[in-house]
Amino acid sequence: LPILRAVVNFNVSLFLLMPKVYYKTNIPEIEPLMVGSGNESISNISVEPAVKFHPATTWNEGQDVQIASGSLWKRIFGHSSASAMGRKICLPCNRKGSIFPSNIVQNQKYNILTFIPLILCEQFKSYLNMFFLALAVSQFIPAIQVGYMYAYWGPLCFMFIITMCREGYDDLKRFIRDRELNELKYQVLLPGGREEVKSSQLVVGDIINVYKNQRIPADIVLIRTLEKTGTCFVRTDQFDGETDWKLRIACPLTQKIENEMDFFRNDITVYAAAPTKDIYTFHGLVEKKNKNENEQFVLNVDNVLWTDTVLAAGSITGVVVYTGKDTRTYLKTSSSSSKSGLLEHDVNIITILSFLFMFFMAAAELLLIFKAEFLSDTVVGFIRFLLLFSYVIPFSLRINLDLAKIFYAYSVSEDKPSSGILVRNSTVTEDLGRVSYVLCDKTGTLTQNCMRLKKLSFSTVCYQGNAFSELSEIIKSAYSASSLPEDDEHRKHAKTVRDALEAIVICNNVTPVDTNTESDDSDDMALRTAIPMIVEEDCYQASSPDEIALVSWARKMNVILNHRDVNQIQIVDPFTNERDYKILQIFPFTSERKRMSIIVQDKLTKEICLYSKGADVVMQRMVEQNDWLEEESANLSREGLRTLVVAKRVLSLQLYNEFAEEYKKAQLVLTNRNNAIEAVLATIERDMKLLCITGVEDLLQTDVTVTLELLINAGIKIWMLTGDKLETAMCVAKLSGLVNRKHTVLHLPTTLKNEDTLLQLENLKNCPNGVLVISGEMVKICLENCFKKFCECCQNISSVVCYRCSPAQKAEMVRMLKEADKKKVVAAVGDGGNDIAMIMASDTGVGIVGKEGCHASMAADFSIKSFSELSPLLFIHGRYSYLRSSKLIQSIMHRGLIVAVMQFLYSYLYDTDSEPMFSGVLMLLYTTLYTMVPVFSLVLNRDTKESSLLLYPELYKEFKSVRLVSWKSFVKWVATSGFQDTTFVYKFSFWWKVAAMIAGSFCPFYLPKIFMRKFYPPKSAKLQL
Repeated sequence: LPILRAVVNFNVSLFLLMPKVYYKTNIPEIEPLMVGSGNESISNISVEPAVKFHPATTWNEGQDVQIASGSLWKRIFGHSSASAMGRKICLPCNRKGSIFPSNIVQNQKYNILTFIPLILCEQFKSYLNMFFLALAVSQFIPAIQVGYMYAYWGPLCFMFIITMCREGYDDLKRFIRDRELNELKYQVLLPGGREEVKSSQLVVGDIINVYKNQRIPADIVLIRTLEKTGTCFVRTDQFDGETDWKLRIACPLTQKIENEMDFFRNDITVYAAAPTKDIYTFHGLVEKKNKNENEQFVLNVDNVLWTDTVLAAGSITGVVVYTGKDTRTYLKTSSSSSKSGLLEHDVNIITILSFLFMFFMAAAELLLIFKAEFLSDTVVGFIRFLLLFSYVIPFSLRINLDLAKIFYAYSVSEDKPSSGILVRNSTVTEDLGRVSYVLCDKTGTLTQNCMRLKKLSFSTVCYQGNAFSELSEIIKSAYSASSLPEDDEHRKHAKTVRDALEAIVICNNVTPVDTNTESDDSDDMALRTAIPMIVEEDCYQASSPDEIALVSWARKMNVILNHRDVNQIQIVDPFTNERDYKILQIFPFTSERKRMSIIVQDKLTKEICLYSKGADVVMQRMVEQNDWLEEESANLSREGLRTLVVAKRVLSLQLYNEFAEEYKKAQLVLTNRNNAIEAVLATIERDMKLLCITGVEDLLQTDVTVTLELLINAGIKIWMLTGDKLETAMCVAKLSGLVNRKHTVLHLPTTLKNEDTLLQLENLKNCPNGVLVISGEMVKICLENCFKKFCECCQNISSVVCYRCSPAQKAEMVRMLKEADKKKVVAAVGDGGNDIAMIMASDTGVGIVGKEGCHASMAADFSIKSFSELSPLLFIHGRYSYLRSSKLIQSIMHRGLIVAVMQFLYSYLYDTDSEPMFSGVLMLLYTTLYTMVPVFSLVLNRDTKESSLLLYPELYKEFKSVRLVSWKSFVKWVATSGFQDTTFVYKFSFWWKVAAMIAGSFCPFYLPKIFMRKFYPPKSAKLQL
């Protein structure tokens, strides 16, 4: 207490007396221009300043820069407004006196001085711990002292020692990891040569070299690669969870510099905007001043390497722009709201009831003794009785539950049948045994996310299976002028097929990678992304499995994507002729655009073409003739295929130049830039020629149908949320068994009025076998206009299929179910980055490690390898965890009630002046040595065999419908304790002496349990085979 009081007084004094902080530097504050994003070389840009930039180099001496700090936290922990501003970096940069955060990696929670105070503060946030601290402190007051000091301080200190050991061990591991990262050395380019500098000593403005398989130590702007094309690949699995390699591009102005010392001879300045947590955007500018004119290049996210990414191959040179707490890695790591399970809520209710019962017993005992006129001071007597009956409050409950959760996590990870399950958040393990809703994604969750092209539809014919061999011959004839069909119809079809194959190979983000090429750091060997020979099929890298499936299929048709870099694409035709295309513009796929476009120029014919591929709902507005598009797309979707519409447009040189000029202007707009860009793109993405529709098959995962059947039989309602179209979603729902002939399917189209929507929901509300099929747009309408009715309908129906659903809408539906019934557990299952919001909003999040990476898995509470592992996770581990924790809570409550009621009877029978019945040593041993092991052994309890739990999912349904910990169970144990104590203690008090009564008083805790276990075994024991 004196230590805590001193800490509080020191902080208050610090807050009152601390003056404004001034950081003296030699740097004036400047306000250069801020430009938009996009890889375009620009000059003579005249826009008003949008962001204040802070220089990172010295200018005039003797000037002070005031850094205002508005809060005590920022003043104490070193956050300055320099971090909230952009920065101007002039090369070379002075490494001394940097005002930006240091690059020290520090994930530790404590240090030597703050270890004990912070742990004490954290522990005393709990009202229970504060209560037991007050009990221990009260024993310093002689008037209310009822026992020995060690009887109250011993358990409290024991709990804190256990907590400090656990926290200290975890913090020590973090310290070791941090030290390893901080000690890594990197080559920093200086005017005098190279120098090895530790990662923790890097500052903003440093020019560093990074080699193959090295971690990127800070956020850097890529200024040069040893590959002549200025490209490199990075692995980002430890940064964003995505397993595909990312292509990064060096600034063209600095890529041309061959001698690294020329970075200091040229007048180069790098501008970077203020740091943000958005990892998908970056705004900056590189300016190179020449004698005649200044060259400028606008930077975007493709020119930046974030901290904790790893260089996949070769070597690069970059300028450090963000360090430490300014890096994207630090900013995006926000502390997520901690989840507390339903059992935690039940424990809080039990604790409140225990407090009330303790006060009731103290008041009742006081009235009985007061009538006998044994107490002279009523207040002191009431407090003494509270201390005597404080065993009702489960002091060791929290630490026992924490130890049990650790054991649950260990047993789940070590279980051989489900060895792929990882526990990342053990606080909600018991909720797995009470799941009522499972909301899951489709692609990668129910399906394998292993794509292969199954059908290719044209205006007059659809190719599949064996017909692909016929298509291969048509492709060969299309590339051979001598073997083209004679009639115009076949000639026209062959040309369309050729255009479609070239569009599929060109319009994508797939990059061939030579994984066998090694980099010789001593000789500065160049990284090569192009391979002289034809690349292997398994050397394609892309973020989308669909694109890899299409490019791989084109390879089988002998049209091969052989090379790709930032400037050009090379394909090989069936006759091994290389065809080169210059990349003029790329418009990547986004969830808003729902399409990707690329403009290329054939280096041989000089023809400029725009290729686009995307969703049918978007592409049908961009193509000229689409009379067969909608019908054929629906046919493919009904077979469960993922569809993409491919189109082409030939552009004249004049049209492209006009577009390029307007597009450059739109990129420099400071307000509503995205709208301006989309308006310009709309002028060119129209009147396109419809080439083909691709149908990509995504097979169901193994045992998905069996798992869904088990979950449905267990009384769990399944919601499938997907971004695909209606036909694809319904096909997968039928194939997986989520929708069958017994179900009544109701589709709510977006064209319904509010009155019709309410009527349809009312009809479906009374249909227990109903399945609701609804779009994401309709979900938004229902939540806004008829929230209550929609919630009631969703609670009664068996399943929901939601198509065209965005990530935000997935999370919104999870929150809706949680708000509708807070007593039911909502679980979310997903595998991709678009499922993270849903997983984090749910009561229990389950992530699947899939083709899209492990980002969802790392954000989830539990990680599994396939959807089929969900059934053992819920039926076995979830059920066991909930049963064991409930029994553990009940036994600990019973243990405390036995002693408290016994003390109550003892004080009443013998008219004691609030004297304890048991000695302090006996009670200390009772709660530790005598009963700790028997009580904690309940975490090993198994009422039913694991095979039976998977064989009979109805056991889960019956089990989760009963609340094992509630006010009813508390009343039951109070009554049981009262009966046991009254029977044993009353008889002992007449038959033997008080000492014998005390010795035999432990029998009520053990004998009833033995008798009940012997003569009244659990109901589920009959199912043990």
